[in-house]
Amino acid sequence: MARIFLFCCVCLAFFASCQPENPSGKKCLTLNIGSDPQTLDPRKARDLHTSTLARMLFEGLTRVSKQGSVELALAEKVDVSDDCKRFVFHLRNSFWSNGDPVRAQDFAASWKSALDPAFATDLAFQLYLIQGAEQAKKGEIGLDEVGIFTPDSHTLVVELVHPTPYFLQLLNMPIFFPLHPTALQNINWSSQPETYIGNGPFSLSSWKHSDMISVQKNFRYWEAGSVELDQMNLVMLNSDTEIRMFEEKKLDWAGSPLGSLPVDAVAHLKETDQLKISPFSGTYFFRVNTSDTWHGQKNPLSHPKLRQALALSIDRSAIVEHILQGGHLEAFTLVPPGMGLQTRIVQEASQAKQLCQEAFKEYGLDLNEPLIISFAGTERNVTIAQAIQKQWQEKLGITIVLEAVEPKIYFQRVSQKDFQLAAGSWIADFYDPINFLEVFKHKQGSTNNTGWEDGKYIDLLNRSALCKKSEERKLLLGEAEKILMEQMPMIPVFHYVMNFLQNEALRDVALSPIGQIDFRWARFEPGSSSLR
Repeated sequence: MARIFLFCCVCLAFFASCQPENPSGKKCLTLNIGSDPQTLDPRKARDLHTSTLARMLFEGLTRVSKQGSVELALAEKVDVSDDCKRFVFHLRNSFWSNGDPVRAQDFAASWKSALDPAFATDLAFQLYLIQGAEQAKKGEIGLDEVGIFTPDSHTLVVELVHPTPYFLQLLNMPIFFPLHPTALQNINWSSQPETYIGNGPFSLSSWKHSDMISVQKNFRYWEAGSVELDQMNLVMLNSDTEIRMFEEKKLDWAGSPLGSLPVDAVAHLKETDQLKISPFSGTYFFRVNTSDTWHGQKNPLSHPKLRQALALSIDRSAIVEHILQGGHLEAFTLVPPGMGLQTRIVQEASQAKQLCQEAFKEYGLDLNEPLIISFAGTERNVTIAQAIQKQWQEKLGITIVLEAVEPKIYFQRVSQKDFQLAAGSWIADFYDPINFLEVFKHKQGSTNNTGWEDGKYIDLLNRSALCKKSEERKLLLGEAEKILMEQMPMIPVFHYVMNFLQNEALRDVALSPIGQIDFRWARFEPGSSSLR
């Protein structure tokens, strides 16, 4: 009871802090982010929550516009060589939140720090299209040999390994953001507001772990005149509490992309026209541990026939229509259909039982030996896992054990391949199929975590990088996806859409198809009611 009382007191305190400061309307926005971000260091921003926070607190060379397209941000101008391998960025005048000027050297130093072999990040591979970046991360060459140069404080030159048509999209990703020089000298710089220096539309004002993060308008942001909000409070609630507080007008936004609405509430919200639905380039799937052994025993999931049988036995229609109910799409491929690969996968559900029996027979294993589904213990994950447990037990006769794990421990276990089947997802960092397919390119890759690798798959992805014609490139990527779906190191379940609720007075929130939500232009209509 004491914890509940304390939580209520905190809620009252921050709700009171969101009262409008003038009669023209609210200047403070409150939304739920579910749980503590794993980090506030943009070089380590792997998930959607930390990436969203990074974009509030930092700005890079490019950004996603209100309309969802990529536009220049701190880069005022860019010159591109004829072979599309050399980019020269001319920086506009801008400042850090402490008043120091943002320099080209801040970009170069930040990028190179992520490539330092001693720096731990799962995302260094995103820099590997830069000349020498991969070799530097492996310690084969020095950081000074990487293709990143700064002729002066307003000019950044980047040399690429090969032409990359989506390079300007990539630069919107947090690992490409600059860091203030002091961040590279203090290992704990990102854990305290006092040492946190950013250059984005908002600056960090407080971080109460497992409770709330508050950010305030950064008046030194180069485009501060377009930022309407004075403050944002990002609270950490479960989905049931989130929707209740939205109904009580204590939240301005609930649900996707940073939270999830209770599964049992979606149908009612849809019927009463409260539910908002928006496209989302993401896929929910199960990673499969394809290693030969697991916990010292033969791993039946190393057999592709069993992986195929499991994939064929999922009733995706029942999941999206009767469980999720929010307009999600059945997924038979990894890449969402909107990206244009149109990979054709021939699947015969009637073959599932036979494939399963063949796999166990060839391995000399008993069908009664259970398989374990691991997942972060959110309501949606639990509901989906229960549905698939029932389907696999009924259709294949396999015993399925469900294992709900605290999120932080869950991600650690996935990274260590300490699982058999693990619920997961991939949300596009940029709008291109390669962003999904490269997840499973190398078995040692930090995003793969399945133990699977295929030489032909790697070759097709490498060849696609050299294509100058878009259609030829898509054909190669489609062939690669076909290999992925035949060998099934991951089992797709559904493609996301965003389901959310929004304060009726809230305007100009930029929500892109890749799940980027941006509040730098957000405003409340004059006269909107304040939070209680």
